[in-house]
This record gives sequence, structure tokens and C-alpha cells, in this order.
Amino acid sequence: MKPKVLLFYWVVLAVAGCSWIPRAGPSTSDVLEQGQAGGEILFDVVQVDDRVVDTLLAQPKESFALRFRENAQPPEVKIAIGDTISVVIWESAAGGLFSEAPPALAPTGGRTATEPLAPESRPPAGGQPSEVGAPNPLTGRPTETAPPPEEQRPRGTGLPQQPFSMEAAAAAGGRRAATIPDQQVGADGAISVPYAGQVPAAGRFPAEVQQAIEARLAEKALGPQALVIVKKSAANAVTVLLNESGQGSSEVFDENSIENLVRTLPNPVEAPAAVAAGAGPSPNPIQTAQAAGTRVPLSPGGDRLLQVIAAAGGAKSPIHQTFVRLSRDGVTATIPLEQLVADPAEDIYAQPGDVITLVRVPQTFSVFGAAGRNAEIAFDARNINLGEALAKSQGLRDDLAKPEGVFLFRYEPNSVVRALDQPVSAEARGGVSPVVYRFDLRDGKTYSLAQEFPVYDKDVIFVADAPAAQIYKFFTALNQVTGPIVTGLVTCRYVKC
Repeated sequence: MKPKVLLFYWVVLAVAGCSWIPRAGPSTSDVLEQGQAGGEILFDVVQVDDRVVDTLLAQPKESFALRFRENAQPPEVKIAIGDTISVVIWESAAGGLFSEAPPALAPTGGRTATEPLAPESRPPAGGQPSEVGAPNPLTGRPTETAPPPEEQRPRGTGLPQQPFSMEAAAAAGGRRAATIPDQQVGADGAISVPYAGQVPAAGRFPAEVQQAIEARLAEKALGPQALVIVKKSAANAVTVLLNESGQGSSEVFDENSIENLVRTLPNPVEAPAAVAAGAGPSPNPIQTAQAAGTRVPLSPGGDRLLQVIAAAGGAKSPIHQTFVRLSRDGVTATIPLEQLVADPAEDIYAQPGDVITLVRVPQTFSVFGAAGRNAEIAFDARNINLGEALAKSQGLRDDLAKPEGVFLFRYEPNSVVRALDQPVSAEARGGVSPVVYRFDLRDGKTYSLAQEFPVYDKDVIFVADAPAAQIYKFFTALNQVTGPIVTGLVTCRYVKC
């Protein structure tokens, strides 16, 4: 081969490796080399194998049952300061403190208008009244015609057709109930009852307050019986906020730097506390929008979280995009709504003062490089794996991709990094550290691992170019320049210009 031809090929190979040739991102060697700089680890590069997948799958997830385990039993719903209370009092006889005196008898000794009538003679068995003067078969005397049924009822004494109430029932039995106007439990924790004074109510069950009222009136009223009803309680209620629009943040990246690709992930400083503590992935911090809220009172028997959410109207967004955030006694935890529905152990009892927020967080992952589709792709289920993620991006391009150069970028809790036997990065902040997982898709076993490797919200998948792709790009660019010249020379030769 002529020396000029060899020189030409060497020039081509040298030029093909120049950085001015366009490419979608760092090469495989760039990723491996840029993990360290100046003796410091900027990010960990982890080759994915069985041990790595098992370690990731074994990490504990956020759990209401574990985070709030001390509140496993239903709460005791007691009267609290500020509750609205209604008190009704009965007496065993008329003429007491809370009832009117009985009506006086008529002067003639006749029956009063409210005294029940004596039963009258009934018509014959045939259903027809007997005729006047017809002899009685027993006495032989003529009988009187029985008045029509409607005449037997005293006019104007029928009971009105109205809903049943305790006061009406008491009045029908000769006892009238006294209803104390609704009142709020004062700052001193007491309510006011006539002739009983200030009765302590806060921190007691309604039955205990009833007993206290009856004891105070025992010497003053006639066999008093009290009923205490809590009509409104802000303290024994759960606040439910329905937020249907959550958005994650996005940033512009420099595609030629692997460090900038890592920084496109969620800001580690804003990572949730559950992730920093090693409790597994949880939704990315969101920009909270205006939320509609309601208060749901708790029943004495206790209400579970799903019951409270249903009473508030339920979630309107798709279940795989909805997260439940529970705040209790200064502690906040967040889990997917699908996890709350699927695992009965997570459906714990709501406690007075709880704040439940339903947040819609559309989860996405991003794909860059030599993939069939470069885009931000939304999750269509709660959990997806790497195999599904690559399929959604139309797989690797066989004319550009390097199968050994498939990377996934993610911020992991420091506890997970240590479980993977990797050093914590010098760039670690907020308890999380950048990690790059490498997949060798030339190995058939890696496809099985890809079906188990979980993809989380805001993960970044990058597929590096193959070395030959740069040569292909060089010749393509060279053809764009030399093609018209060669075509012109050939044409000129044939036309003898």
C-alpha cells in the first residue's frame, strides 16, 4: 500500500477522534474518567450485577405503619376546648326545675281533654253497625248504634305528622325535656348548666359529663337525666387538603459534561428526609399549588386514613400519580396512594389534628444519547423497570449506540451508597450522593437484571455512542463537503469542459 494512502487513513482516524465532531454526550470512557477529579470522588460508577439489584430491592420504603407505629389504636375522642356542646335534661315527673306543673282536674270531676278515652263497644263481626232497637241476644234489651270510627277520636288531639325527636317523645309521655342552648367549651374547659353551675367538660367523654350534670342536679330536680351531644369539634377532626397539581423543577444541561448530566437530577439539598434517612425513594419536592381543603370529624370508633380521604371526596388524579402526605405531631411522611390502597397495614387510624394532603406528582424519567427517542417520559404505572424504560424510549440505535455504555444517573441516600460498598461522594449534600449505574447490554444476563432494576422519578438514562459512530459522522460530514466537488469533477471529465 502506498505511503500516501496510509497517511490518509491515519489522518482520517485522527480527525475522527476530534472533539469538534458533534455527539449527544460523553463517551463511555469520559463517564468512567470524570467520576474522580483531583483525588476526590465526584460520583460513584457502579457496574450493575445481581448483588447490586438485590441491595436496591432490599432497601426499606417509607411506611406509615412504621413511622407512626405508636398510634396503632383508634383515638379516644374526648370533648375539647372550643367544641360546641348541646345539653338536654329530662325529669321523671312534672313540676320540677325543668318541667311544667301538671294540669288541674276539671271542677265537675269529668275527664280532661288529654285523658285517654275508654274503649267503646265494637261493631258486630260482620263489620256493619247494629240497627237501633235490635235486641241484644244476651240481655234482650235494645242496643245503641256505635258511632263511626272517626267520631270516636277526640277532635284536635291527633299527634302531628313530624319527624321523631327526643323532646316530642318526652312530651308524649308526660315529661318535657329542657334543651340548653348550644355553647362552646370555654377556655377553662367547662360548660354552664342552669342550677348545676360550671361543669368540667374538656378531656372527658360525653357520658362522663352527663353523669356529672345528673349528680349536681340530683338534689334539686326530679330524677334528672341528661344527654350531652357534641355537635361540632375542631380538635377531634382531620384536615384533608386536595392538591391536584404538583410540578417538579427542570434545568438546562451541558450535554458534553457528565457532571452536568448528574446535576440535572433533583437538587440533593431538597431531597426528602425519608430518602436521606435511607427509607427508599419518595416523590420529588414539588411546587405546591393552591389546594382545596376540608375538615372531617372523627367518629368515636375511629376512622382509618382511606375512610377520611373518601369522606373528603377522594383523589381525582390517577392513582399512580397521587401521593398521600401525612403530618402528625411534627412528623411528616409520604407514600404513594397505590401503596396505601394495596397494603392494609398502611391504612392506619387517623388521629385528631392530623393533616392529610393528596398531592399529584406526575413522575417522569429522561432519556438522552443514542436511544431511539430522546425525551422526558411519564410513568404509566407506579413501578417501572429499566427494561420498560428503554422500551418506552424505542430502545438503542444500532447505528450509533454502544451496548456497554448504558448509564442511569440518580441521587441515592448515603446509606444505600454504603450498602453498595461505595464511598460517599465529595459532592454529597443533604444526605444523598450521586451514583451512576452502568449496564452492559452485550451480556444477555443484563436483560434479566434490567427487568428487576427499578427506575425512580427523575432518573436520567444516557446511552453513549459507539467509537465507530464518530468515524461514520466524520465521513458523513466529509461527504457533505467533498461530494459536490467530486460530482463536479466527474461531470466535467465526461463533458470535457
